[in-house]
Amino acid sequence: MSITVIVAFVMVAGAAISAYNYSSRAIQTGEDIEKSQELLGGLESILSIMTDMKAQADTFINTGDQSAQARYAKDKASLGKYIKFVKLKGDEEGWRRWHFAYLEQLAERFQNSLDIALLDRKNGKPGSAAPDLDKAQQLMEMIRGRLIISDVDERSQLRDRLRDYKHHAEQTSIMFLSLGGFIFLFVVPLTLIVQRYIGATQKAMLVEQQVSREIVQHAPIGILQLNADFTIKDINPVFAEYLPEGASALGKSVWDLLPELPKQELTETVTAGKPSTIPGVLITRIADKTGLESYWDIAAWPMLEADKVRSLIILIEDISDKTILSRQKEVLQQTIAHDLKSPLIASNYLIQAMLKKHSAAKNGDHELLLRLQDSNQDALTMVKNMLEISKYRQGYHLLSLQSIELDHLILEITKNFESRCQLSEVTIDVQKPAEPICLESDSNALRHLIGNLVENAIKFSPTKSTVTIKLKNDDQNVTIDVNNTGPTIHEDDKEKLFTPFWQGEIGQQSAGGTGIGLYLCQQIAHTLGGSITFTSDEKSGTTFTVVLPCTSKENATA
Repeated sequence: MSITVIVAFVMVAGAAISAYNYSSRAIQTGEDIEKSQELLGGLESILSIMTDMKAQADTFINTGDQSAQARYAKDKASLGKYIKFVKLKGDEEGWRRWHFAYLEQLAERFQNSLDIALLDRKNGKPGSAAPDLDKAQQLMEMIRGRLIISDVDERSQLRDRLRDYKHHAEQTSIMFLSLGGFIFLFVVPLTLIVQRYIGATQKAMLVEQQVSREIVQHAPIGILQLNADFTIKDINPVFAEYLPEGASALGKSVWDLLPELPKQELTETVTAGKPSTIPGVLITRIADKTGLESYWDIAAWPMLEADKVRSLIILIEDISDKTILSRQKEVLQQTIAHDLKSPLIASNYLIQAMLKKHSAAKNGDHELLLRLQDSNQDALTMVKNMLEISKYRQGYHLLSLQSIELDHLILEITKNFESRCQLSEVTIDVQKPAEPICLESDSNALRHLIGNLVENAIKFSPTKSTVTIKLKNDDQNVTIDVNNTGPTIHEDDKEKLFTPFWQGEIGQQSAGGTGIGLYLCQQIAHTLGGSITFTSDEKSGTTFTVVLPCTSKENATA
């Protein structure tokens, strides 16, 4: 009997110690969650303050309202306090330290951009403030994205913690059941321990639910929580504002409420159990409210439990204003380019006539006219690129597919650059197989694509150097390499090289650059069903590689 009691005591004591350990961890988790709440609150305050700072800066620059400037200064001081607070909380959890240090850098750059814009306004140069305001807006969008990632990551960690402690609770319960014959010997202490453990677990669950609710209710974007069958489980106030007056969303199928959501992509998100992003979704109908024109950026990620999708979270950011503004900019650019095209063509004809007249001149007039023709051609190419880029962006550029002998096309293109090569003291070397290379494609689109790459290669080549065009083919694809030995592309510029109207340090130093040529090349390559990549190093120079299918594809006519 005594041995039985001793064994029972040891086993129950072990269970009690284990339960106490689990409950202590649960309490610590609750404290960690409370810290997370404070951190999330600080992040939300930062976003709110930055939004107000941007609004006050806009007001001061546009109206000169001194009260807006005063409020901006107050917001700036508050932002500094919250940044320190968030960084302190992030340092307590070392894995966040790098993330919040980066957020601090972005916030400093945001403040600096607004400060410069305000200074320009004070100095009587409100027009100079616009780029800094745009930069501040871009930085704020970057910070907003970082904050959303932090929210999502925090919720994921909370869910993992609760799942771990749920497992601990189940193991403890099994141990208590197996010791049922001896539990009466230690009812009081075990009851206290169990109550403490259960209370801590319930507190952690309640705090997790509260955190989730706070995120949903106060996030500055629309949020939906869907069940696995795509019925709506919950929405936040921002999304509720999209609904028609009196409309209810809870319990309804999301396809009935928002029939234009990308069903295939969201279904694949649930099936694969992996997050996805769908940019620029056009919404013209919400429930029975029609005639809308809204553009949404959508992010979706599944909530997993035991490797099974239990619900789906959808984030909705309304980008209608940005989309409409972008379209207006495109219309303005296209209008300006169209108006400039005719006089530039006329100037080209005039210069060509003057070149013929002064072809035998020896006083430098002929070379001067060549340079004038070169500059005029740069401007004309820029205008044509702007007109072409609008077509490809809007997706209505129709291809005229035909069989093309690439060798002849390349020779025609290079012939057009003879005067440019003469002025730049650059030669062009075309390397091709013995057999002709043929493909089914659009001749004009290929001329734009290859012509832009050759023009760039000549522009950035040093004098007395060679631009190399290498043609290769196999059974499925044609490869075109355009290489120059000029300055290499800086590592920081590589990710932005195909961004429209963006120029790197070398491009800014080059006359006649607009930053749209490579973007147009990328759009054309994709439209033709191909791709464009590049390499750049000191040894071999810079090489742009275009890979195109030998035969047309159905998706190459978009």
